Amino acid sequence: MYGSAVYEAELPGGRVTFRVGDCVPGAPGPFAIVTAWNPGHERPPREVNEARNAELRSEIERRGWHWGPAEGRSPDGTHQEPSFAVWGAPLDEVLALAREFGQAAVAWFDGERARLAWC
Repeated sequence: MYGSAVYEAELPGGRVTFRVGDCVPGAPGPFAIVTAWNPGHERPPREVNEARNAELRSEIERRGWHWGPAEGRSPDGTHQEPSFAVWGAPLDEVLALAREFGQAAVAWFDGERARLAWC
């Protein structure tokens, strides 16, 4: 799903929607979309995913990173994963945090185009 996903994020300049390969007008510079939902091949109950995402948000805040609500979803909208847009954080640190939460990749906007960054 990573490569075909549609990402939506609330950034300082407003809400953006994009896919891997897109440019993201109005982005505050580089940013990542990260989630704690459905780590690896697991598909835990909603309550477990929500608790993991709350832990992830707490860790993002503890590190002092700027963030806004985000979502990754299938193109047809049948699968959604609540996420966080994180900016002002080094990619290597975002990847390490995503890995701690069992994720294989994050969506990363490098300032020019969105791409997948593998953990």
